[in-house]
Amino acid sequence: MTQSSKILELPKVALALLLVCGAAAPHTSQGQGLYNGAGGLVAITDSVRYVRGDVENAGELDLTTAAGSLSNRLFIDEGNLLNTATGKWVASKSTVVLMGMAPHLLSMNGASLYTLRLDNPAGTTLGSDATVAASLRLAAGNLLTTPAYSLHLGPDATVRGAGPAGAEDGSHYVQGSLVQAKAVHGTEAVSFGNMGVVLNPNGQSLTVTVDRRSGLHQVNYSYGQSPEFAGRHGIDRIWQLSTAAGQKPTGNVAISLAWLAANDYGLDFGSNLAQVWQSTTQGQSWTKVGEPQSAGGRAVTVATTELNAWYTVSLSSTKATGPLAQTLFAGTARRADAVLTWSTATKPGNGWYVIERSVDQQQWREISRQPIADQRWSPAASTAVDKDAGDLASTLYYRLRQLDINGNSQFSKVITMAFTGPAVFKLEAYPVPLQEYLTLDLVTTETGLVQIELYDIAGRLMISRKETVSAGASRFQLDVRDLASGVYSLRARQGDRYFTRMLKRD
Repeated sequence: MTQSSKILELPKVALALLLVCGAAAPHTSQGQGLYNGAGGLVAITDSVRYVRGDVENAGELDLTTAAGSLSNRLFIDEGNLLNTATGKWVASKSTVVLMGMAPHLLSMNGASLYTLRLDNPAGTTLGSDATVAASLRLAAGNLLTTPAYSLHLGPDATVRGAGPAGAEDGSHYVQGSLVQAKAVHGTEAVSFGNMGVVLNPNGQSLTVTVDRRSGLHQVNYSYGQSPEFAGRHGIDRIWQLSTAAGQKPTGNVAISLAWLAANDYGLDFGSNLAQVWQSTTQGQSWTKVGEPQSAGGRAVTVATTELNAWYTVSLSSTKATGPLAQTLFAGTARRADAVLTWSTATKPGNGWYVIERSVDQQQWREISRQPIADQRWSPAASTAVDKDAGDLASTLYYRLRQLDINGNSQFSKVITMAFTGPAVFKLEAYPVPLQEYLTLDLVTTETGLVQIELYDIAGRLMISRKETVSAGASRFQLDVRDLASGVYSLRARQGDRYFTRMLKRD
């Protein structure tokens, strides 16, 4: 420590007095820090405390909120936060804010913070293992770990960035190792810390740990490399999954994995298919999981029974062959319907024309598929209508995909459709007839609780589920494997708004 950063290095008698009054660096124009030596005891019981300089704790630093006070907030401006190996950090329900313009070092030696906010464009480096119990807020700058250290999230903790819906983005994310363990059960999809991993245990009870390692450009740590990969390497993100005692699921679980544009590592998923890979040998060999899939939104989903493995994504060797040549694709809004037309200079030999729709240009959903062989080619355009599309959102995006029988795809340009009516409460359910899982796409103008119920033809309640959703689009799944053949009624309610749809299982 420098002389200026040890201004508050005090004997135990003085620290006992500070325990009563609340210890902090005085507000001066010079850089001043807070130092609590070995055996010392400092309690900060004020609701807000500001320190300009380093905070170093080798004794006990207690941020327990005083009775009747707001949660403590400790602001550290232009300084590092260092909890030594002998330091005891009592976080309670406090918030620590690292702020300023200079890079920060965060070294907690395994100690736990409750809420951590990083407000520093120059970034923060993790100098030891640390735990965040409630929330990591990346207001400005990234958090960088090294292969030697990890940031652990408590079971209910989340990461919040500056992207859409509070997600991380390229300037606000954790580079390195981010770890969270959760107990998962039932049929609901569970998000791990808002860090790009969603797992549906499909009725099983498991304790799963996810170690997400990204952004370090280190082979067999943050990215995989294999002669089998198209391009020879994957994205700069590896997810290491493990279960308590190595437990293996008895049936498939569904895993959704998402990454940032900053993790593409030079791979182009805009017009190419993605392949998910799995390794049980710490990256020495890799096995394909699932079929090649579109990943234009930098998200993939697979079903697996292996939860003690590494996962990553590469380009598929089955490649989309690029943009559609000599193809016109256009759309017109007709009230709430989207009327889509396309024409080509020549007729392809086989495959399908597929129209895909998106509300955010990240997640795409197929809404029409027409066999090329069944179509009569002529200079006139083919047509498809997306009925009531304007009820989903005031602006929607569409693209045309030409898919051949070998799985190769070509994409048209993306077109934008604007509707005059506002978005309404609407629920789409697919696939129908029902298969093992029913996917629900919900659009609502309000944030709040949504009640979803599924009844059989006799009016008996078969499935009941509550979801807290944000305004806009949401997606979740229902496990319908146990439902018998027949007709069912799906009902959704939010406040005084209702939506009903009839479904069938063959």
